[in-house]
Amino acid sequence: MNTIKYLIIALVLFNLSVYTQITDKTDKTNTQSQNFNYQTPRIDVSNMDILRQLEPSTSYMPINEQIMEGPVNVNKYIVGPNDVFSLGIWGVLNQAIPLTVSPEGSLIIPSVGEINVAGSTLAEAKEKVISKVRGRYISGEVTLTLISPRKFIVTVSGVGQGKYQMSAVMRASGLMNYIMSDSISLMKSGTSPGERGRFSVRNTTITRKNGQRVRIDLHKYFATQDEKYNPFLLEGDIINIPKYDVDAVFLVVDGAVQFPGMFEYVEGDDLETALQLVRGATTAANMDSILISRLDATANKMTNIYVNYERDKHMPLQINDRVYVMAIDEIRRDFKIFIWGEILRPGPYPISEHSTKISEIISMAGGLKPTAYLPISELYRKIDTMTFGSKNRDSTENLFTQRLNDVISNKDEKEYFELETKTKIGRVNIDFEKLMQGDKSQDIDVRPGDIIFIGENKKQVYVYGQVNKPGYVPFKDGADVTYYVSNAGGYGERADEDEVRVIKFKSREWIDPDDTKIESNDFIYIPKLIKRDFAYDIDLIAKVSSVIATILTLTLLVIQSQK
Repeated sequence: MNTIKYLIIALVLFNLSVYTQITDKTDKTNTQSQNFNYQTPRIDVSNMDILRQLEPSTSYMPINEQIMEGPVNVNKYIVGPNDVFSLGIWGVLNQAIPLTVSPEGSLIIPSVGEINVAGSTLAEAKEKVISKVRGRYISGEVTLTLISPRKFIVTVSGVGQGKYQMSAVMRASGLMNYIMSDSISLMKSGTSPGERGRFSVRNTTITRKNGQRVRIDLHKYFATQDEKYNPFLLEGDIINIPKYDVDAVFLVVDGAVQFPGMFEYVEGDDLETALQLVRGATTAANMDSILISRLDATANKMTNIYVNYERDKHMPLQINDRVYVMAIDEIRRDFKIFIWGEILRPGPYPISEHSTKISEIISMAGGLKPTAYLPISELYRKIDTMTFGSKNRDSTENLFTQRLNDVISNKDEKEYFELETKTKIGRVNIDFEKLMQGDKSQDIDVRPGDIIFIGENKKQVYVYGQVNKPGYVPFKDGADVTYYVSNAGGYGERADEDEVRVIKFKSREWIDPDDTKIESNDFIYIPKLIKRDFAYDIDLIAKVSSVIATILTLTLLVIQSQK
């Protein structure tokens, strides 16, 4: 009886010793996991059967700090050295064991043995390990979970040459983005930051340890999301990022496409690839009429080829081809004009490009207000001028328009012409009074972007200049200048009464009061009489006398020469 008691005590002490060892190992492993320096757990495999009788607390699992684009695809992820797993044995045992793939590419599992997993997909590795462990622990459920993807070194040649630390969950685009944004990485290959646009993002290659060559094409990857054009990296990869001459090796895609541009040409590109690079065609594209412009080797002969996309999308393209997707001549567009002023419902209105009349727009806008004043109403249209930057447009047009002139012969004429050019407005000469009286000759077709302005009858005339009380004077039909000047306080002390002018509101034309009828909204300007001092008069007399003397002298000389 005593022997049995001693045996039980010895067994309990032995169990506590083993449990302490395992706990210490787990704590050390957890500390290493937090530092991301994973090592294969050093577990005492002697007397491992005792684990069946233990119920340890759940082991701490390392937290993965790597940024991932989503869950790992078990059928694509390739297992390699330093990948960290958690082996779970559940049921009677309920044990989670952290495991790290050894530098030789294997997992060492206590009481099970060594299993080679390097080079296998994650799905294959799971199947291998679970099958082996179940042979040892028949009654329990077995799981194998990837806890932390490994990190490793890859080599870059060409642009950004050097060695870089990568992760098994990082694609080639991640490394290329880092290199292109890091000035020091560029300096390694003698590349300046200003040359970032000359990196090949369609013809970068990866050489694997097994000799396999993989081409990276980021334009196609982002257009199609096909992973073969932007693969995950593996240890031992050598990535070659070349430069390319954008002026010598290119493919242009333009016209009715989403994002037209010039791209690096790659052998094997076809029409479908060209449309993928620009993210497809627009809704206005005519896919039955795509032009491929092709130059011969001497660049002296150009061949134009018209193709149909559905029929010819697999047609191979050649280096420096230019693909132009024609647009359908769609006339059902959002054409509109604007009507403002004394109208019941001002604002934009839809039109047909060639068949909507002014009267129709006025009708759609609800008609005229009682305050509408047709003599000053206008139709404005964009002027068809040369298209240059807005800063230099006027001066450039002046030069272009003057080049064949036969009128401007002096400085004053040139200055006047430049003034008129700068003040050009797109006024269309329409008589709105006749229009509203039914004159069809005034009811013209409007164009997209036209602006109709219906003026307001303010029933006033503005008088300014040399008057005592400049300002608005109530309009009186048929009244002359005297009425308006009188109501503006009369002429000022230095008013030049002989040079009074009526400025028409609509045209801003300066007219002698005797030659026009003053209308509502017009302006009356009274200029200032300029007094000259005595010195000015003497100077003028001297100049005139000099001219007269010169003429008399010439006359006498002519008379003498004829005798």
